Amino acid sequence: MALKKYDKVLFVFFGAALIASFLIWTFEERFDERTWSANPSVRYKMLDDIIDSDVLIGKHKDAIIDLLGTPYNTNLLGKDNFTYRLGRPPSFSESKRTILIIDFELDHAVKASESFE
Repeated sequence: MALKKYDKVLFVFFGAALIASFLIWTFEERFDERTWSANPSVRYKMLDDIIDSDVLIGKHKDAIIDLLGTPYNTNLLGKDNFTYRLGRPPSFSESKRTILIIDFELDHAVKASESFE
């Protein structure tokens, strides 16, 4: 009898995790070049997809400029990188501007990360 109760609880938690994963995947904004160019203030919505999909990794600097536009800043903290402003995500407290940092080695992207200004 206790095993059936345990199975039901396990099934409920598994189902909840599955539904949560589906909802996150559904409502997460995918990177789109047109949206990136047209709406700079909502670029933060595409940040997770850019980082998780490694869409920029291995690309030459010129290809990234063609894809994302002119970077806001280069050589942040003396490193070979580009930075792009992504807008301010909604927040209950004072929100900070989100930035995308793309690090380069030999003019090819090796890492994309998030930071705040």
